[in-house]
Amino acid sequence: MAEWRHAMDDVTGVIELRLATAGWHLPAPPRPRGSYAPYHLAPLDEARLACVSGQASRLDGVPIVGVCRPGQDLEPARAACAQAALSGLAALRQACGGDLGRVRAILQLRGYLRSGADFEEHSAVLDGASQVLGTAFPDMPRPARSAMGVISLPGSAWAEVEITALIVG
Repeated sequence: MAEWRHAMDDVTGVIELRLATAGWHLPAPPRPRGSYAPYHLAPLDEARLACVSGQASRLDGVPIVGVCRPGQDLEPARAACAQAALSGLAALRQACGGDLGRVRAILQLRGYLRSGADFEEHSAVLDGASQVLGTAFPDMPRPARSAMGVISLPGSAWAEVEITALIVG
């Protein structure tokens, strides 16, 4: 058991090193800002389904604000999605007892983007979150994904993401 735990810790270290090499660092686990849990674990036969609550684009607790509009540079919005995905991974790490090596699949990624009614590049913006997940778990298949435009998000955040994953142990 101790050998298995040590091997899993090594996997977590590799995942976090991949992220750091790309310039990303997992923040502290998010604290709920309402009456909900940061994640929910549902037992399956030999694994668990982890549903991570929506994580807004925040840096050190401060919302990254913005609105997606046609013709605008997409990089700042992608960066906001990346930061939201990092918060989602922090919550997932917490759901895994601190061990991201327990993640066997990222099943679904949902992204909500503050955007104008005439904005149509939601998928290109959500690629910022997908890039974080692909960096953390490069050997896993891509998840199913939905990108939606919304009028508002908590704290005027630019983006919010939800992650559904399969974990073991």
